Amino acid sequence: MQNKFRTIALRILIIAAWLVVWQVASMMTGLELLLASPVSVFRALGKLVITKTFYITIINSFLKIMAGFMVALVTSVILGVFSARYRIIEEILRPPVQLMKTLPMTSFIILLLIWFGSANVAAYISFIVVFPFGYVAVITGIRQTEVALLEMAKVFKVSTIRKLRCIYVPKIYPFLESSLKNAMGMCWKAGVSAEVIGLVRYSIGEQLYYSKLYLMTAELFAWSIIVVVVSMIFEMLFLRLLNITVALLRKV
Repeated sequence: MQNKFRTIALRILIIAAWLVVWQVASMMTGLELLLASPVSVFRALGKLVITKTFYITIINSFLKIMAGFMVALVTSVILGVFSARYRIIEEILRPPVQLMKTLPMTSFIILLLIWFGSANVAAYISFIVVFPFGYVAVITGIRQTEVALLEMAKVFKVSTIRKLRCIYVPKIYPFLESSLKNAMGMCWKAGVSAEVIGLVRYSIGEQLYYSKLYLMTAELFAWSIIVVVVSMIFEMLFLRLLNITVALLRKV
């Protein structure tokens, strides 16, 4: 418990130190237009949180980005299992997965805007970002499973469901958890970027675009902080839920 308090205190001190550096840098520029001070940013944030538009914007972006994330997670797990079992499926999916991993997100965003319009572009781009992470993690986890365990399960005629719960899930989970931690941050960055380019109505991206357009630097920083906070909260809650789900699966 004491170590936990020390860790929290250390993090608070580090954040405070960076705020001081930020304030000094802002004072040195002498122009709020170039680098808004922490005071200006938190004042702008305070004005935002008391408006109805703020909550509509947060909910709209959150639902679309998370829809893409969840669909990608479920799809990647299912296809990852089949690809690990059947080599032909892995070979068929290799080109699109490689494209998702290497092609710049801007290219995908522009294509999606041309094909489907801007309404759900954040969901589509979130799917494209998250899918390779989950897909590769599932395949890696399955192929890292000890052959001896599988042979033992076969000798004792363990059911497929039991093998899934007791052998595959514990092996896949660490890879999936690690990959999803990286995917969540990437998902939010790509989703908001898609909203900026597509100028999606009632979205965080739209607010960032207009903050830039009208040179409202404090508001730009404020919305950026909101993206970070919402992303962190979702990551914490999702990983906690995932841990609980895996624990329940292993006990059933």
